[in-house]
Amino acid sequence: MRGGLLILALVVLPLPSLTGCMSKRGEMGVRNYWRDPSLPAFEKGRTTEADVMAALGPPSQVIALKDQTLFYYLREESRTSSMFLIIYNQTRQQISYDRAIFFFDTNSVMTKFSYSKEAIPHEK
Repeated sequence: MRGGLLILALVVLPLPSLTGCMSKRGEMGVRNYWRDPSLPAFEKGRTTEADVMAALGPPSQVIALKDQTLFYYLREESRTSSMFLIIYNQTRQQISYDRAIFFFDTNSVMTKFSYSKEAIPHEK
């Protein structure tokens, strides 16, 4: 009887150490200064590439099109939570994207711009 209890104790006692939870948060891209309410307004036909760079910093990408230049700003945030049990594991991941796109003509003057609907809160 004692041997059976010893074997049971050796099997059951370590089981809680085989379970656990984890959460992780990651960020990629540039800071989303375009969501800052104190930022001066950008105006089509007046704002220049230099104005946008001064306000937002370097873009994630600069894309040269036939007769215009595009500044693409991207902010990505991911949150992952996991639960590890002996016979069941679960992982959930949520990824949020925040984007700003600015188009400039050959004179470096902004012709149009747009922000994504999904917004990651701006952090100062």
